[in-house]
Amino acid sequence: MQHSQTTKEVPKSDLRLLIEGLRQDASGYFRSAARAAKDGSDNGNFWPNNRPADYFWRQLSDELIEAARALSVRLVRYNAQVAEGIRSAPLVGQEDLLDLREATKSMRAALGLRLYRFHDAEVLHDEDQVLGVRQARQSEDEALSPLEADTVFHDHTNRILKILTFIEASADLSPSGDESLLERDATRYRPGTAFIMMWMDPARPELADIVDTVKETFRKFGFNAVRADDIEHEGQITQRVLNELRTSEFLFADLTGARPNVYYEVGFAHALGRRVVLYRQAGTGIHFDLAGYNCPEYTNMRDLREKLTKRLESITNRTPVD
Repeated sequence: MQHSQTTKEVPKSDLRLLIEGLRQDASGYFRSAARAAKDGSDNGNFWPNNRPADYFWRQLSDELIEAARALSVRLVRYNAQVAEGIRSAPLVGQEDLLDLREATKSMRAALGLRLYRFHDAEVLHDEDQVLGVRQARQSEDEALSPLEADTVFHDHTNRILKILTFIEASADLSPSGDESLLERDATRYRPGTAFIMMWMDPARPELADIVDTVKETFRKFGFNAVRADDIEHEGQITQRVLNELRTSEFLFADLTGARPNVYYEVGFAHALGRRVVLYRQAGTGIHFDLAGYNCPEYTNMRDLREKLTKRLESITNRTPVD
């Protein structure tokens, strides 16, 4: 079940053919897996809903396992190109990227004859009393028969092909047909910029220490970080803030104080598909709509500086310069 071409060798216009070819090859694999695997529901050992997660997988031959792994590599490679197109196409957005991520994980799990499930963040409560928040989680701990897996793979492939239809239509709208998706995406943001979202109150001098620490840390990585009150503007500040959210290379938010405007700005950034670096002072609670995001606590300015430095090192792959 070998495939003679890779995405690196094939133009993007042929991506649809590659994905459809992957679906055909995957169907052949699932049919072969169905002949090799037995359904444990009729042998008295397992009910269909309590089979071990690897029940069908462990019945496959080494050749079929290798075929599944090769298909998985192709799947990730092709869908990475679809993701690149989503980030650059005006007719698709963040919701399509989320669909693609779910589809990719579901399809990879199906190749391993497992069922992928995503569990959203959940507010736990007893009548009108909130007890806490259960973090978002995902699982692949249910066995999936080869024929069921084939259906899952087929259905998610259709979802991806629908997304690709809009990406292809977006390419037709481009003023420069030969301009690559990556080049168009690079023009969206201003390199070396960062925008800070946080509580602003002149009566609280400790907030000035926070913004100074954040600006200093970003500066060591070559980024000029600004806050809303730093922006020279004409007209409404709100529009300038939204422009910063759209065009800054990095977005930073301090949720200390749980200010509604900060939550609004973070929500707007997420709607644009932008990732926001989140932090909060120790003891600050998080509203449930951001409870599933990584938002470390800091105890003082030194702690904030050290944690933000490590995070920017990881994100940018740069070393800070004093």
